[in-house]
Amino acid sequence: MFGFVIADAALLSEENKIRYRGWHCGLCRSLNMVCGQSSRLLLHYDMAFLAMLLSSVHRLPETSEETACKPHPLKKHLEIRTSASDYAADMSVILGYYKLMDDWHDDKNPAALAAASAFASKCHELEEKYPRQAQAIANCLETLNELEQDGECNPDLPANCFGRLMGELFVMEDGIACGQELRAFGRTLGRFIYVLDAAIDLATDMKHERYNCLTGTPHDEIDETLQAMGGDFMRCYKKLPLSADVEITDNILTAGVWQKYEAQKKKLTKKEP
Repeated sequence: MFGFVIADAALLSEENKIRYRGWHCGLCRSLNMVCGQSSRLLLHYDMAFLAMLLSSVHRLPETSEETACKPHPLKKHLEIRTSASDYAADMSVILGYYKLMDDWHDDKNPAALAAASAFASKCHELEEKYPRQAQAIANCLETLNELEQDGECNPDLPANCFGRLMGELFVMEDGIACGQELRAFGRTLGRFIYVLDAAIDLATDMKHERYNCLTGTPHDEIDETLQAMGGDFMRCYKKLPLSADVEITDNILTAGVWQKYEAQKKKLTKKEP
């Protein structure tokens, strides 16, 4: 489910491009502090969005510096971090571990098992630190697997399940300010991401006879469904008291999240006779 909550870089100003990359580099630094250089396997712009949004909502003090790093030793770049960057790094480890284990169970990929083993100890440590989020991740992924194994054709059921997972990720601490608003936003965004992913993969999944929750949905209804879900998470987003980087988060949610879907629609249109 990674790779959707990203910016449309072509629509960002140069200043915002630098800040956007800065959040990504800050997350990379936080991940390195958690798991070392191997943690770059878990680095995604989606989680940089989580750090940026939570920092904006909670008005967290940020540290920023021009620095070089091992992957890019010859050129300094902006690195932005807050306590939400560290939180997003922790969540990346837990999610990454479960994703790798899922790849192992599904495909018996030895590389996935080896990578999961490298993160297992830190993941279990973080599960004790974040019991609510860890339980939501474990329970929802188990339920999702059961729904997919059963061939559930009602997309609302798996989408709601993934939405619950995302809703918990957007609440750093119990009782925190704007917790309910953030949970609602995460839940609606998660529902959208699950169905968006299914829509992009639908043609390939049908060709290879793989599970897809949209198999029984008329094709002309999919776009309408996604637009309605997009409206849901945007209504929740507009209720958040954002204090910084609003142009970037606006870009991500109004343009960036749609990029892969629009590209897939164009690809399929070209194939039509």
